[in-house]
Amino acid sequence: MANPYSTVKIFHHAGALDAIRKGERIAPFYIRIKPTNYCNHHCAYCCYGSGDTKQQSNVRDAIRHRDMLPWDKFREIIADMGDMGVKAMTFSGGGEPLTYPHILGAVSMLRSRGIDVSLISNGQLLKGKIAEGFYGSKWVRVSFDSPVEGEYMKQRGLHGGAFQEVVANIRDFAKNKSQTCTLGINFVVTRSNYRHLYEAARLIKSLGCDNIKFAALVDNERDYHADIKDEAIRQIHQAKTDFEDESFRIFNNYENEWMDKNFTRQSLQKCYTCRLVTVIAADSRMYLCHNRAYNANAVLGDLSDKSLKELWFSDEVSHRLDSLFPPDDCKNICAYEERNKMIQAYYDSDGEHVNFI
Repeated sequence: MANPYSTVKIFHHAGALDAIRKGERIAPFYIRIKPTNYCNHHCAYCCYGSGDTKQQSNVRDAIRHRDMLPWDKFREIIADMGDMGVKAMTFSGGGEPLTYPHILGAVSMLRSRGIDVSLISNGQLLKGKIAEGFYGSKWVRVSFDSPVEGEYMKQRGLHGGAFQEVVANIRDFAKNKSQTCTLGINFVVTRSNYRHLYEAARLIKSLGCDNIKFAALVDNERDYHADIKDEAIRQIHQAKTDFEDESFRIFNNYENEWMDKNFTRQSLQKCYTCRLVTVIAADSRMYLCHNRAYNANAVLGDLSDKSLKELWFSDEVSHRLDSLFPPDDCKNICAYEERNKMIQAYYDSDGEHVNFI
């Protein structure tokens, strides 16, 4: 079964990789946009500080949670994306993207320009007209971190019937979405929920989702996962044995992510992925990557007074990308690490011997 999380997908864009190797400036083919910093959930582990702010990632500056991408600017960005040949866009946080008042207008504009759409959401607003707007997306991923109602509500700082509402929304979306839309769940493993991973996989399969991905909380505390990793890994393995089939997959990212990667120095001297993928946030700034969004040292430029096309091909962005040195500049876990290593290996291969595979 195809893996939607595969890092090898980058090699379907070999022409872009070859252009970068030659030093050419090309348009990004994938953009993540954080249209708003407002969130209707207040997760204790939120790296953006929407919940317990001591957990805010130490690579981010202060975040203004009322920031929102102006609709006129967003429309201009979408028009530029179409002109530049951008292929795909993901709505993500920042905050909860479905609280953005123009979300359906943005989806409609993106589709009219042939740009693939995807969404990362907490799922509480994924219903009615909003859900219908995303039925034809390439993928929708819901952040859902406990199958136990009380635990879920406590982790997210919620009251009332939010848990049952999200469960119902996931079930209804799975039932009504296009067959070509992949519905996945992102489950962040924490000290609060690690005992319920097996149960979570069973629930998510029963709701009709296509997959669940278990990922490790990236914590500011060293050895956060040391006491829970063995039990978490055991449950994930058992869940894969018992629940995985042709219609449902379990992705075990946790096993390779539980280490204290936030405290390691990046080894690669170049980031190639940030020349192909970029991030636009609710503060109207463009950033090197989503892990470093809202970090002043990772700003590529400000879109407030420039168009996307102008900024991306500007001398300032070219200089910033050329001068980036990850071992010194990136003090955080790298979402692009595996991709960058494979791209480097691709560049290092002997062109005279490529036929001897």
